[in-house]
Amino acid sequence: MSSQPPPFRRVVRLVLSCGTVAAGALLTACFGGDDDSAPVAVPTAEELKAACPALTGQTILARAIGLASGNATVASAVFVPAAPQAVSGTTTTPATPDYCKVLGTIAPVDSAAQLINFQLNLPTTWNGKAVQYGGAGLNGTLTTGLAPLTNAAPDDPLPLALGYATLGTDSGHQASAFAASEPGAFLLNDEMLANYAFASYKKVKDVAVNVLQAFYKVSLSRMYYVGGSEGGREALTVAQRFPNDYDGVVSTVPAIGWTGLAHSFLRNQLPQFGDWLDAAKIPVIAKAVSDICDGLDGLVDGVINNYLVCQPRVSLQGLRCLGGADTGPACLSDAELATETASHTPYAFSFALANGVNSYPGWWYGHEDSPDVLGRSVMNFWFTGNAAPTVPPTPGVNATQWLYASNFIRYGIARDANHDLRTYNPNHFTARIQQFSALIDATNPDLSAFFARGGKLIMRANAADRAISPQMAIDYFNAVTARVGQATMDQSARLYVAPSSTHLGNAISVTDRTAVPTMADLLAPLDRWVTDNQAPPDAIVQTVKATVPPFTLQASRPMCRYPNYPRYVGGDRLQAASYSCTQSTP
Repeated sequence: MSSQPPPFRRVVRLVLSCGTVAAGALLTACFGGDDDSAPVAVPTAEELKAACPALTGQTILARAIGLASGNATVASAVFVPAAPQAVSGTTTTPATPDYCKVLGTIAPVDSAAQLINFQLNLPTTWNGKAVQYGGAGLNGTLTTGLAPLTNAAPDDPLPLALGYATLGTDSGHQASAFAASEPGAFLLNDEMLANYAFASYKKVKDVAVNVLQAFYKVSLSRMYYVGGSEGGREALTVAQRFPNDYDGVVSTVPAIGWTGLAHSFLRNQLPQFGDWLDAAKIPVIAKAVSDICDGLDGLVDGVINNYLVCQPRVSLQGLRCLGGADTGPACLSDAELATETASHTPYAFSFALANGVNSYPGWWYGHEDSPDVLGRSVMNFWFTGNAAPTVPPTPGVNATQWLYASNFIRYGIARDANHDLRTYNPNHFTARIQQFSALIDATNPDLSAFFARGGKLIMRANAADRAISPQMAIDYFNAVTARVGQATMDQSARLYVAPSSTHLGNAISVTDRTAVPTMADLLAPLDRWVTDNQAPPDAIVQTVKATVPPFTLQASRPMCRYPNYPRYVGGDRLQAASYSCTQSTP
């Protein structure tokens, strides 16, 4: 470890003039010093190492948090020495620098609500910026801020190693308190629901800023929010609700409209109580779609790049079993065809949700049998499961869509754990659905306040996503464009579509089963855009690399700015230079 300060660590004029706060003191006492003009020396790395344990036990008063809350408490602050990159088998664990690991809690207002847990990682060599990590699914487990970002390549440094302070939360509930089949039970508590929907992310950010300033003695220069799936929804949520708090957000495969998504999940699952779509049929579906769409990008390689042109061309009627009854894994029964086809059509409400939204778009066809980064066949994991749905859901056996639909609607909408969703009618819950949507759906297209203060937005949709419809990200992006205008969007926002990519960012060729490039760093282009006004390129190179040193590049391919797709123009199909971003027009 070097004790040399980074280049910007110099004597500066600070908002704060207090010194290191003693253990047990109130951090809010440090703010508004009586001599704001007095120059203060920023602590060196060695001084920060020594100061780390003193954060333990400190309190951030509720008045320093921008939303109704109890006090926050730093439960522990421990200096963690730098650790080198480590390799175990085919897995590489990235290097970490010297940092102060801060764990804490934020007390609720409602005594029946659970605590908000948070983690804040403070590098001793700090770049003056922070990255708030988004969560996943229904949250309930602590997001540590120490993991690689979504779609990171195995040799990408962690944000912490780049000098960012990082932070994350469990969003105000602990999944361990609930049965594995009932992770949504927390939604019965109004404060815990609000914390999951939006409030916990603002609260944790406010607490983190207090701790950062007390520790480094200098104000934060940039705050970013980066997340995928549920975390992608959170990133859009903070840009919409708290435009003055964040300088930029990365929203990957965002669960923008949980209300519509949960109802679409239910629509997909209810027919499978009677005729389960056998997971053994997934490769047959994938091949049929590939046969129709593979060559639309100029290259027959088992990869569907021309995502928009593909969709209206697909018909699975050629897979119909003789007579319409299920005769085995090589064909689809009439009931299975109806279920699969319905999933590719919008789910419509008879009333409007928040921000005038009244439907959720259907999923796209393509790469149904690709495994995600955890090795799970995406259509199997999300859509079919390994058996027909059960009541209550059976985690690891039933489709994940059923687990989420069952929990969101029973606990968030019906507010009755015993509500039988096989008889559920959304028209009987109109007011509650609209109230729920107003809390949780990140569909407000008015980002004018966020953009006006220089905020930047980068979104990514994955074409082979079986969790989130990629069309939802496009619909939202278009709605924002309609609200703020194309000129503002060109200055402030980008949407990229990753063809063939699954929800978590993996993909393979349908024909030869080789890996397709899906890895791409979006934090660096966001930071350059915010800091240097350098807009991201219209094509970002995606890669696939060996997972251990020397991280050999196996293939690359461009991820194009919507509505473009990578069209093959000749040359080595494994090289990004062999593709040109071309407009995809259905």
